[in-house]
Amino acid sequence: MNNFITLDGIGLVHFYKSKKAKRLIISITKNNEIKVAVPIRIDLNKAVDFAQSKINWIKKTQDKISKKIIITNNHYCRSDAKKILVKRLNEISNNTGLTYNKVSIRNQKTRWGSCSSLNNISLNIKLIALPPRLMDYVIFHELVHTIERNHSKNFWNLLNKYLPKSNQLNKELNNYAI
Repeated sequence: MNNFITLDGIGLVHFYKSKKAKRLIISITKNNEIKVAVPIRIDLNKAVDFAQSKINWIKKTQDKISKKIIITNNHYCRSDAKKILVKRLNEISNNTGLTYNKVSIRNQKTRWGSCSSLNNISLNIKLIALPPRLMDYVIFHELVHTIERNHSKNFWNLLNKYLPKSNQLNKELNNYAI
């Protein structure tokens, strides 16, 4: 199944069957396209009813997305980006005493960065297109995950200790999309 159906109030919606989906999942792309992943066992009519019941959420989410600054492929080559990001990661690590194991620079579609249970940090190549304070925020964020693995109150307090006003930077980062 691969259907495009126009719903009142929101326009064209792409419904598609997914073997991986365990429930109905609505996603909105950075171009404001609406997609609904439909598990194999659910029929199209139920999926359409579900999407119609979520019209207010869809509109709010589209509005938020339309206000975001989209970071697309930048003009830096991978090796230049790696040099910049690794250098800054090492500077922050040395200044804070927060250590990591390995670093990788990737062209990720949904994450600015991540930290594994082995303290391996992955940073998105698109970070270099952000203002430097936000690039630093993501690096601090991932380094703090080497101590606190979740987003508990303790994590945010620790992040704020190393980077005052980190909550303000987090809100600012939310104005950007990959």
